[in-house]
Amino acid sequence: MAGIGHIAVGLACARAYSEDRTLRLKPALIFSALALWPDADALGFLLGVGYGESMGHRGATHSLAVGLFVVLGAYIFAQRRGLAPLRTAGYVAIATLSHCLLDTVTYGGGLGCALLWPLSDARFWSPVRFIPISPIGVAILSARGFKVMAAEVGIFLPLWLYALWPRRRRAPAAP
Repeated sequence: MAGIGHIAVGLACARAYSEDRTLRLKPALIFSALALWPDADALGFLLGVGYGESMGHRGATHSLAVGLFVVLGAYIFAQRRGLAPLRTAGYVAIATLSHCLLDTVTYGGGLGCALLWPLSDARFWSPVRFIPISPIGVAILSARGFKVMAAEVGIFLPLWLYALWPRRRRAPAAP
């Protein structure tokens, strides 16, 4: 995916996580980063890591095990900061694990996701695939890349609207 959909998931999580259901900058940045972070493995291309290797793109960072490790870290972080740990971990799980699952519904090339790593290096695709796969790197700025981004905007429009639609401020309750 081009990242547009992952960011939409992150922003929707940030808005839902906020107590007053408004989109705040800090949670928006944090949840968007969490939704995108599995693609940090694309840096492996620069380091000579092969696509099909465990640490390659859509490898270990796209596994449920690594995602759950991030969720556990969020739970511990929230607990130490006096935040609601289950609520925090739940939204982090949606932001992070959705990336792994959404990448399995892409079509048009590449490898599936190593969802069961470290138990297996096998790559998996969803039986239903409806999101076009994105070009990687500078190629995202090609005509095909822009078509993929436009498709993601359309597919994830409900999440974008939820995340960005202005909310009316509620009047304080009368004493």
